[in-house]
Amino acid sequence: MKKLALLALALTACGLGAFGCNNKADSAAPPTPTNVTVPGGDKMAGGDKSGGGDKMAAADPVKDKVSAAISADDKLKGAGITVEHKDGKVLLKGEVADTATKKHADEVVKKAITDAGSSDKLQNMLTAKSH
Repeated sequence: MKKLALLALALTACGLGAFGCNNKADSAAPPTPTNVTVPGGDKMAGGDKSGGGDKMAAADPVKDKVSAAISADDKLKGAGITVEHKDGKVLLKGEVADTATKKHADEVVKKAITDAGSSDKLQNMLTAKSH
């Protein structure tokens, strides 16, 4: 009978060791990464207080609308026109085939600015290869 009681006690102790132990290391939350690299190499902030990592650029609806209008226009797409937008001005830079293309860009971009709901001014600094 004593052997049976000891056996029961031993089995109970083994059972507690395997199932009932409340080890703090087992219940701790997994560590949280401070920076996570996403496809494309960008980092997402996740606790790095140093200000490191890439920041996403703020959306610019006027610049986006102008760029889209240039890309959608058969005469202007692929022309190498650079669009900048700051201080209430849309600035066009680059070199186009001729003065007619420069004038056409002026018309397309002014319409895009209006369509974006903006009253920004256009500064067309495009140069024409031929006159």
